[in-house]
Amino acid sequence: MVALSLMDQTKVYDEAFRKTGHVFGLEKLNRKDSDPGTYEAVWHILSNLCNAAWATGCKVSSSPIAAEGGDALWGLHTPTGEAICISRGISAHAGLLADMIKNFIAAGYEEYPGFKQGDIFENNDPHYGGIHSPDFDMCMPLFHEGELIAWASCVSHVADAGSVTPGSIGFLNPDCYSDGIAISMERVGEHDRFYPWYEKRIASRTRTPDFVMGDARGRLAGCITIRERLQEVIEKYGLDFFKEASREYVEDSRRYAVGRVKTQTVPGRIRKSQFKDLAMKGKRVLLAKQDVDCMFNMPMELTINADASVDLSLAGASGTVPFGENISPTALKSGLMMGYSHIVGFDMFNSGPISAWNIEMPPDGSWANPYPLDFQAASGVAWAPAVTWVSSLYEVFGRLFQMRGFIEEMAAGAGTIMTAEFSGINQNGMYLTGLTLEQASQGSPARGFADGENSAWCIYTPEADFGNAEISELYYPILFLGRNVAADSGGFGQFRGGLGHTAVWMVYNTPGLEYQCGDAGMRSKIVGNHGMYGAYPAVPDRPAYGHDTNVKELIDAQKPLIHDRGGPERPALASVIKAREVQDNAVAPFVTPEPLVDYDIIVHPIAGAQAMGDPIMRDPASVVNDLNERWTTERVASEVHAVVTSKQGGSYVVDEGKTEKKREKVRKQRIKRAIPFKDWWEKERKEVQAQAGMDPAVVQMWVSSMELSPKYAEELRKFWNLPEDFTFGAQ
Repeated sequence: MVALSLMDQTKVYDEAFRKTGHVFGLEKLNRKDSDPGTYEAVWHILSNLCNAAWATGCKVSSSPIAAEGGDALWGLHTPTGEAICISRGISAHAGLLADMIKNFIAAGYEEYPGFKQGDIFENNDPHYGGIHSPDFDMCMPLFHEGELIAWASCVSHVADAGSVTPGSIGFLNPDCYSDGIAISMERVGEHDRFYPWYEKRIASRTRTPDFVMGDARGRLAGCITIRERLQEVIEKYGLDFFKEASREYVEDSRRYAVGRVKTQTVPGRIRKSQFKDLAMKGKRVLLAKQDVDCMFNMPMELTINADASVDLSLAGASGTVPFGENISPTALKSGLMMGYSHIVGFDMFNSGPISAWNIEMPPDGSWANPYPLDFQAASGVAWAPAVTWVSSLYEVFGRLFQMRGFIEEMAAGAGTIMTAEFSGINQNGMYLTGLTLEQASQGSPARGFADGENSAWCIYTPEADFGNAEISELYYPILFLGRNVAADSGGFGQFRGGLGHTAVWMVYNTPGLEYQCGDAGMRSKIVGNHGMYGAYPAVPDRPAYGHDTNVKELIDAQKPLIHDRGGPERPALASVIKAREVQDNAVAPFVTPEPLVDYDIIVHPIAGAQAMGDPIMRDPASVVNDLNERWTTERVASEVHAVVTSKQGGSYVVDEGKTEKKREKVRKQRIKRAIPFKDWWEKERKEVQAQAGMDPAVVQMWVSSMELSPKYAEELRKFWNLPEDFTFGAQ
């Protein structure tokens, strides 16, 4: 009997799923039912071999992004590409890696150039499913006695991708031609070795080739680790068990996710509006067309069907932007898979849950599906819109969970994500560019029953890790003057969002260092997400820096330095030091106008997450605890939470009686200024129709949303009772 090709196997499995509703057509989990102990044990063994690959690969790479920050991932897949299990690390890539393998199969690579043991395949091109050029996706076919039995996959975020600006967060890139080196669905090596011309391309098209090739060798080392350890599993448990159980793990995970949706949500349609700004007017840009402010419309529509399948729509997504913030639908789906694992949960994290999704293709020409109409769209930091949109999933599912009483499952959503990237000569005389990983440890969202955790979470990976300050100081010419929990950096509510932190760096021992305050979900002029059930949102991040400072004189005189941001009324940067240039409330993203030099200061804040519930319902004891921990301020305690305190013996205490009176006064004031929704809607409708006070960026956003999604436009007009021919921009 002639074995089916991988392409034909894929077709058979797709048809089986359509007929049965079960991945691979597995209506029964025979291996699990007959030997649940071994089934569970092998699952953990396979997961652990992926984690062993992660540990090996990150250490081999030597890049601070992988070795210290762990911004990488390894996975094990079925022959047709479905993810069986993944390692720790940046879990947002699991879907990308699975789709990359499927794309190689669909493109006929099994026939030409063929798959054999030791082959190395890569892709980082968003046109073919990648997310952005710095994320190098790699896979290797794994054979046993001549049969392809699995794939090993991996991804690592490299320090420099060769884009028009140094580094790996290319938000300034105006088009795909400036996004840097492209590995477009290629075989880049054989016999466990990279082709010499691959290494030459890395050497000639990236600024830090030693680190980039170190990452490549780390990816390879991790995949070989998976291959070798998988052989041990097969020798112990048998090939048939592995092949059958690995498919069952995927179907098992689908059943788990569907079961959670069925028991913890309600059928129906739920929507969430979300927006993101990109404030670039008047800043340092590359092309004249980029001297604009942009707005993204990021609507999420989710429908829970009676069979617990989930329909997802991005109808209304606005058009592409002339910056590196557009994303392919494949990459967006992978980000959604990661968010789904946070919200719905997983017993076995793999490709299973996504098989129960019905995802409507985003509008052609939108930021979420740029290439059908704008092939040149840049994706230098495609994570920027993705993480913002995925945050809406928290609120959408949170409301459904609340309807069924599962308040412990609710989470309010992320704040903003602001990256820091340096480029220049480091303290060893070596040119270096790369990220710090500060943004990988934010505050976690408030739950339906508790505050979020401080600096312990990140939306794109469940294992937050901002790395050790001492290691960052070894790579980059910076010294940490502070890394502190930032007071009031989370949203305000009955349960506050987990707080972020602020890193304070002094530039030292370099002839010049460029600081790029990047954009991976950051917003400066509108709030990130909103919080839930009456909460107030977290404030947008505002970085600060001082150039040509008097810090050396302060050090020589042993005078106080800057160790945190300071309060909004008295920012530390402007009040402690003197400098030729002081930006104490900078609107990100930006690149410093000129390189920073020794003793210059950077204050880089990392956001907290969103809150849940009315701030004046917060337990006064929790407010007092935050005051004593210096996690909030007297002004916020009094004006936001309406808590009256005094100090006794150096600690804050609450006055219960005065607090209740103050809160009752606030409630009465709210009632007095409240107006019926109908009255508000009528007033707002007139302003919408007149486009009163609308910034050009807002107008352009609505124009593109309505042009790209006619049904969305029709519903928008209907909601505001606008004429059938109404369009924004026309007066």
